[in-house]
Amino acid sequence: MKVSVEIITGTFIDTDVSEDATVKEMKEKIAVEVKLPVTRLILVIGDEETRRLVMEDEDDMMLRDLGVGEDSHIYLFFKHPDLVSKEERSKGEDDDDPMEEVSSEAESGRGNEEEVEKAKIDGEEEDQAMKDEEEDRDVKVDEDEEEKEKEKDGEAKYVKEEAREVEEADNKQEN
Repeated sequence: MKVSVEIITGTFIDTDVSEDATVKEMKEKIAVEVKLPVTRLILVIGDEETRRLVMEDEDDMMLRDLGVGEDSHIYLFFKHPDLVSKEERSKGEDDDDPMEEVSSEAESGRGNEEEVEKAKIDGEEEDQAMKDEEEDRDVKVDEDEEEKEKEKDGEAKYVKEEAREVEEADNKQEN
């Protein structure tokens, strides 16, 4: 079945999953697309009246049991890397997750401090990239609004000049 996933940034991912797919399988497909570990993904399902957060203990539930069907719309949010606890990362659920960059040694605190710092920096860079993208959109909107104002000002000047010319022509005819 085809499911549309709307990311908090406003972009969409259309993904195909089987009728019997679980929440975890869906998250794994999405994780590959967004290049983040499954542990960072937060899904919100349902329409406006029944919208709800999919809890972590529901990962083994089938999507259809949660009301997700063909052409459903799911919202995707991300946990901040600092909020993904050591316990979640050390469960071993994501040991085969290709997107996880932190080694199990680093997770346990016995590993290389450089790896831990790199993972933290990577998460911060991802967050900064998302913030920069949002700021770029805001700047673009501001620039578009400024351009529209300039166009309006230019049109207003043109109309005023036109009116002045008509008035001068009227005055010349009267004299």
